[in-house]
Amino acid sequence: MSASHGDHHDQPQNLAESTEPVRYPTHNLVGVLDTLQQLKAATSDLMGQGFLASEIEVAQGAVAADRLDATTGRGGFTGLALRIAEKLGLQDEELEFKDHYEEAMRSGRFVIRVSAPSEERKDRATEILKQHGAHSVAYFGKYTIQGLVRPKAR
Repeated sequence: MSASHGDHHDQPQNLAESTEPVRYPTHNLVGVLDTLQQLKAATSDLMGQGFLASEIEVAQGAVAADRLDATTGRGGFTGLALRIAEKLGLQDEELEFKDHYEEAMRSGRFVIRVSAPSEERKDRATEILKQHGAHSVAYFGKYTIQGLVRPKAR
């Protein structure tokens, strides 16, 4: 599922191949899919339900995990405060999600991000991801993080 296969407008973006900085996923749904089959089915259904390939990003593997590990996704004072808290071992919900998604990528699972700027698109994307076995699904609003599907028991 990378932009290098076929027309890049027909495939979700791949975080490991991107040169863009990792940013906080404002108004995005983020979740974990365990298998390539689940990922393919979920992205196919998302695009079949009106989501554009450019609104979907997939990340897997050590390169993507390292990119996420290297940043808080936040700039300015907020980014500085989060980096200091992380170095001190202090956790908040945002850092816990970040660590969970990073671990999922390192263990070969797929982290999917779907742009969902409206309540209707958030609900539609959540249902599609749930139908395909996604877990650890959260919506990252401007000021809040809303857990929508619980993480899988380890």
